[in-house]
Amino acid sequence: MTSALEEKLRAAFPPEQAHLLAEVIHEAYNDVVKARDFNELKSIVGELAQAQKRTEERVDQLAVAVAELAQAQKRTEERVDQLAAAQERTERAVRQLARQVGGLSEALGGSLEDLALEVVPEILEYRWGMEIEFCERDTLPLRNGEYEFALVIRGQVHGEPILVLGEVKSNLTESEVERFLNLVAQVEATEEIRPLFFGYRVERAAKALIRERGAVMVTTRGKYFPE
Repeated sequence: MTSALEEKLRAAFPPEQAHLLAEVIHEAYNDVVKARDFNELKSIVGELAQAQKRTEERVDQLAVAVAELAQAQKRTEERVDQLAAAQERTERAVRQLARQVGGLSEALGGSLEDLALEVVPEILEYRWGMEIEFCERDTLPLRNGEYEFALVIRGQVHGEPILVLGEVKSNLTESEVERFLNLVAQVEATEEIRPLFFGYRVERAAKALIRERGAVMVTTRGKYFPE
């Protein structure tokens, strides 16, 4: 570039001046280029700084969002722990209630059986003219095993031996009547066996089945059926 410029300058200036002017112009040009490159670099650095700033702002926003998610997760875990504790308390309460109900049921069942042992013999003496020889809970052999009956009454009616097997239930259902009658059918005994039911209440369908199968029912109020 310098030699070409110098040749042009020699057309108007002596050789030494032309050479000197070419050198000066070349150096000035280089300085201009360097300044322009610096300005471009400065601009690029500025843009990078702005980009870095925007990145930092986004990182700060992301950090805030992550913190909020962490708090939400913490609250969720706390609620889960609270629900788990509440569930555990509920389960304990249910188990306790089940034990109480079971105990009450056993107490009621025992009291009802004791009442049956008191009431039923008197009803049978009055209704059948039965001479009572034995009245207790008892375990009897079945064709396939044995079973403890809540009410076993042995005696005589008009000189004939009778074995009364009683089921004691507070609320008597049709399925319970069917089950007990099938159970009585498995008892092997030399006496005539008569099934009997004792309780507070009896379903209409259960009452119909009792009548149909030739069994009898005595209520806690002393009512006897079928008449």
